[in-house]
Amino acid sequence: MADPVLSALHAPQSGAPHAVQLRGVWLRLGREVVLRGLDLDVPTGSGVTLLGENGAGKTTLLRLISSGLKPTRGEGRILGFDLRDGRAVRDGVHLMPVDAGLYPDLTGEENLNFALQMHALKGDAAAALQRVGLERAAARRVRFLSAGMRKRLALARAHLLARPITLIDEPFANLDEAGRQLTIDLLGDLAGRGVTLLIAAHEPHLARQVAPRALRLAAGILSEDDHGA
Repeated sequence: MADPVLSALHAPQSGAPHAVQLRGVWLRLGREVVLRGLDLDVPTGSGVTLLGENGAGKTTLLRLISSGLKPTRGEGRILGFDLRDGRAVRDGVHLMPVDAGLYPDLTGEENLNFALQMHALKGDAAAALQRVGLERAAARRVRFLSAGMRKRLALARAHLLARPITLIDEPFANLDEAGRQLTIDLLGDLAGRGVTLLIAAHEPHLARQVAPRALRLAAGILSEDDHGA
């Protein structure tokens, strides 16, 4: 008899109630097994804080959900699309990596406009820069911006794109108190617009303000974390 859960994963899911569904996902990188039999359901429009020590696999899991990595075993659906359908998944997912993932030889404004162009979206890059306090840096190449300014620019891009699933790796790193509050405000606005958030962070007290459910990765295994500490 077919497994009803796996059968449901293969069924068409227009307007799927779950943004992310993983079943029995394993991932091996070289000789190292990074993820071990992960099951995960993330309802559409919800927020998840992903916890774990350095090297636990948080970044790897975010890359897998964004189709940057393919599972060694297991299966899943992202926004109703098969996990291995990279093009369909990438259209609905934005990953903000810990290093911001910006183009260093483009200016701040050019980075935002290029991101909009890649997603065939319209948006106001100048207003987005002003929102994060970077209007004076709009014409500066990213390579000349400080780590904190690059983080603010990456957050402006994530906010401007507002992809249905937004994955953010260490959003509070390299930011002062004002920058961290700005991050909470921007991510909170995305959550209020129905965006599904997955945030890998070492500051659960901050991340859980916008992504209240906490999951912990340890030894490649994912489990609920009721305390988020």
